[in-house]
Amino acid sequence: MSTIYFVKGEYVNKENAFIHVNDIGLLRGYAVFDYLKTYFGKPFHLQDHLKRLQNSAKLIGLEIPYSIEEITSICHELLVKNNFKESNIRIVVTGGVGEDSKTKGTPVLIITCEPRLVLDEKFYSEGIKIKAVQGKRDLSFSKTCNYIRAIDYLSQYKKDGFNEVLYVLEGGVLECTSSNIFIINDNKVFTPKTDILYGITRKVIIDICSRIIDIHETDILLEETYLADEVFISSTEREVMPVVMIDDRTIANGNVGPFTKRIRDEFHKYVDSRVWCD
Repeated sequence: MSTIYFVKGEYVNKENAFIHVNDIGLLRGYAVFDYLKTYFGKPFHLQDHLKRLQNSAKLIGLEIPYSIEEITSICHELLVKNNFKESNIRIVVTGGVGEDSKTKGTPVLIITCEPRLVLDEKFYSEGIKIKAVQGKRDLSFSKTCNYIRAIDYLSQYKKDGFNEVLYVLEGGVLECTSSNIFIINDNKVFTPKTDILYGITRKVIIDICSRIIDIHETDILLEETYLADEVFISSTEREVMPVVMIDDRTIANGNVGPFTKRIRDEFHKYVDSRVWCD
């Protein structure tokens, strides 16, 4: 049975999901997206993702051609039509086809639904390595489809065993290519606040930490990150993933720390509680 997508107002087989070659999302990268997954067949924090999508579009002057309620309905319909045990959902809005390659046309909504990815458990039991690089994402507060820098860096460093790339600007850490970063020092959690995309999983983790440990949104220097007791990153895909090495610097004793384990456990308890279900 073919996977079903939603493209330009229709539910279509994945093999027949096309956009115009002159869409400025393709020609100029003028597009935004959001990405989420299901637990128990329910989309996790869907409304938060859709509000962020709206904000991303607003920040680049792109109009979304459907309401939040309509996109919610489409997402649920895709889950029914595809009937995967668990799913990943990607929502993309492009600038459409204009009069020329620099003119906005009628925006196009694309929603894809695929079986949910499962990451290697050793990433959680052993931790990962990340590589620090100078720079930042363009338009940090908007989740645009411009991942040129990220793809270039990941292509360079994954072959050396790095799982993620950390953006650093003027000595301060910001975020990774597709995840937020947290450090733990002296029984306190710290996470960057400025020049980042505010992750939905990040928000959940901040709420969890506020109940079990002191947490602060603040500037963090790269050197502080090297010297942290524990480091982890968060995202839709990774949830809470421990970091045991940054560049050639081992974090603490190189093992996954107790607070990271507890925060991950609390995240799973929150998921299992289903209080987030729409």
